[in-house]
Amino acid sequence: MTAYPTGAWTLQQARNLAMDLGERIAGLRFLIHDRDPLFTVAFREIFTTEGLRIITTLPRTPRMNAICERVIGTLRRELLDRILILSECRLAWCFANT
Repeated sequence: MTAYPTGAWTLQQARNLAMDLGERIAGLRFLIHDRDPLFTVAFREIFTTEGLRIITTLPRTPRMNAICERVIGTLRRELLDRILILSECRLAWCFANT
């Protein structure tokens, strides 16, 4: 996490995610993101080389953003607010066993 993300930081996070997912990335089909300039061509190439189809949200579609934010808010309230994370190690263990 960073207060001031850059394109290079976002690119490194994409590399880390692809590496952490390993073989599980083959089970994914799509990557959906908005039109933020942080998502550079190099960012997209990391996922296209893994076989993911990149879907960029449409411009000027506030309703789409509202629906996505509502879904994310529901997931946060129903799932994440009910989990007590004791340490980073425990969090990694939880994700590895799902």
